[in-house]
Amino acid sequence: MKLLIFFFLIPKSYTSSIPELSSKTVYDAVRGDVRDVQTLSNNNGQCKPERLYFLLRHGSRNFGNTITTRINLFLKKFTELVNSGIVTLNPEMEWYKTWEGGVYYKDYELVVEGMYEHFSIASRYKEKFSSIFPNYSVYNYSLQATTKMRTIQSALSFMDGLLHGTGPLESSTDRLNIVMEGYMPPGIVIEKNDEDRLLRFVDCCPKYENYINTLKWKEEANLFDDLPVYQAVVQSVSSVLNYKASLNDSKALYYLCAAENMSPTQAGHSQFCNVFNKESLDVLDFSKDLEKYYKYSYPYPTTYKMSCLLLNDIIAKMEGDNTNPVLKFAHEETVMPLLTLLGLFDDGEILTHKMKNWKNRKMKVSRITPFAGNVAFVRHTCPGDKDSRIQVIVNEKEVQVPLCSEGGCTVSDLKNIINSRAEGCNYNLICNISPEEWSDKHSGQQIIIAVLLTISLCEATYIFFHCIKRCPLNSRDDQPESSDQQPLIEDNDNEYAENSEPENTLVTTVLDGDE
Repeated sequence: MKLLIFFFLIPKSYTSSIPELSSKTVYDAVRGDVRDVQTLSNNNGQCKPERLYFLLRHGSRNFGNTITTRINLFLKKFTELVNSGIVTLNPEMEWYKTWEGGVYYKDYELVVEGMYEHFSIASRYKEKFSSIFPNYSVYNYSLQATTKMRTIQSALSFMDGLLHGTGPLESSTDRLNIVMEGYMPPGIVIEKNDEDRLLRFVDCCPKYENYINTLKWKEEANLFDDLPVYQAVVQSVSSVLNYKASLNDSKALYYLCAAENMSPTQAGHSQFCNVFNKESLDVLDFSKDLEKYYKYSYPYPTTYKMSCLLLNDIIAKMEGDNTNPVLKFAHEETVMPLLTLLGLFDDGEILTHKMKNWKNRKMKVSRITPFAGNVAFVRHTCPGDKDSRIQVIVNEKEVQVPLCSEGGCTVSDLKNIINSRAEGCNYNLICNISPEEWSDKHSGQQIIIAVLLTISLCEATYIFFHCIKRCPLNSRDDQPESSDQQPLIEDNDNEYAENSEPENTLVTTVLDGDE
């Protein structure tokens, strides 16, 4: 066990040599370091951090069935062409003859890099804001994840990084002398996709679902892919491979590059990334960014307006007297709409396939929602100030929210954002839902899942799940803050993502056999 601990405590520097690959970018390629962020202060002195609300995307993961199938088909075809002599490798591809191949899984679970990303984020935040992280108990932390295994794994990796080496199961092997302090199996709130208006609002909004089904969010990216600048990428790849590559071949290589950047041994010097020149990687990055931008950001206002309930929850926690950390583990379709609602990374114009200065855009997905991308709201009390100040930190870099005061947001600033940019957060109006429709459709059960994580080099092992049946609840939107966690039963609905996703199967026991 000591060797495993040592693995995770090895300092890992981040590097700019890893390419930016839109939402498939590893966190270390773009992150800052929260330990370098200046603590808020005013003319009377330094402010005191007292509460954290933290929203995080899951860490680096396997790519799932669609992308993995595309990768495997390309590798099979290209290998056959090389072995048969139809394709003669160029000198820069000679390495392929001895390449032993990778293993690309069709699930969506975290890879080791994804576990490490959250483990390390927690370690750095604890070092920066040690006073706001108490010893763990179900009453001291508010943890919520979505129904996807990768967000649960991210939450557990984060908690292990935060409170590693403490708690009853690591303090003693003698049950009579266990110290009930520190890290313990965390209780995680999990709600059904179509009831989770905080983290899965994309699944709760019919108006947005209709927009997604029209596929209009793909139009600009498709138009860009037809331009000569994108076709030049395919030609460049063909030249390196020494055979006529297709558009799908180029995309398969793009994902192979991304996959190798999640490898501890290949990150920063991937052979598949070297198939592309810098210009080609920039083009591919912008193409994918256009999809994400039209799917989750400024062009379609409903996309960001429906995140207002999440911002309302942040406001409620910042106003409350409770100082316990609030930790939410979700997806890029949770993080990006919220950052858009705050007015961040706005280019002042809608991005299109025709724009000339796309390389200088502010809306670079790789720097906003990479794997493990995150936004932290840290409430401070400042000497002599009546109102608390809220510091906003994105991927461990402080940002100035355009509609907030200098020196940190106030609660009033955040409320004004709700009123001016999200119609006062009338969610049913934003999403074209009648109150009766929501009440009839969304009633369910709640369970609490306690999970203990054992970290190994290759996987996260779940020791046990304990589920407690709770009473039906129509919606959490108006629930008061409570120290008692109230999770809902997990659901297996697919998320809006790049690929179709198989259902998760959690090893759970639901009392009375009612699932």
